[in-house]
Amino acid sequence: MKRKEALELVMTAAQFSPDATFLVDERGRIRYVSHACAEIFGFGPSAFIDQQIIDFVVPSDQDATLREANEVLAGRKRVGFENRYRHSDGSDVYITWSARWLAHERLRVGVARNVTDLRRRDTELAAMLVMLAPHERKVLELLLTEATEKQIAERLGLAVSTTHSYITGIFRKYGVRGRAGLMSLWLKQLSSGNWPPGRR
Repeated sequence: MKRKEALELVMTAAQFSPDATFLVDERGRIRYVSHACAEIFGFGPSAFIDQQIIDFVVPSDQDATLREANEVLAGRKRVGFENRYRHSDGSDVYITWSARWLAHERLRVGVARNVTDLRRRDTELAAMLVMLAPHERKVLELLLTEATEKQIAERLGLAVSTTHSYITGIFRKYGVRGRAGLMSLWLKQLSSGNWPPGRR
């Protein structure tokens, strides 16, 4: 199979992926982007083609993004670089990248995965923890897993009675009667973007 045919096959396969595939020339100009870009960024492919990819990056992430691009241009395969792009609605989209340089085609190929929901959950969990003392935070993090009360005590090196006391205090602070109520409240607040309760 010729290299041109192989590249066309990659671009065809990219149309079926929920991740967006970009081909960017060595000057940073976008030459191709798959249709998934519309779902991720709110812009269709035509808004990207022949534009500088850096112009879509949130300004505070541009320096790090340019450094990463130089790593790819130097022939280093890169996986897991994260930056933020501006969505068409004005919000930030968190993207994690897998990228490499195609020397023969003189193109960077990058696969962009939207991790905004994951980052939002991280932020919401951090907000959730603010109202707790440090030892309660550790207990809460384990309460939101499948660990039993005894397992939580063992993992944190606490007496079961002490752990139970912390758990009871956590339930009281969040106004729930038990673990199911806490999990329900947490999921509800995450989906509404309003954790901790009462935040405006």
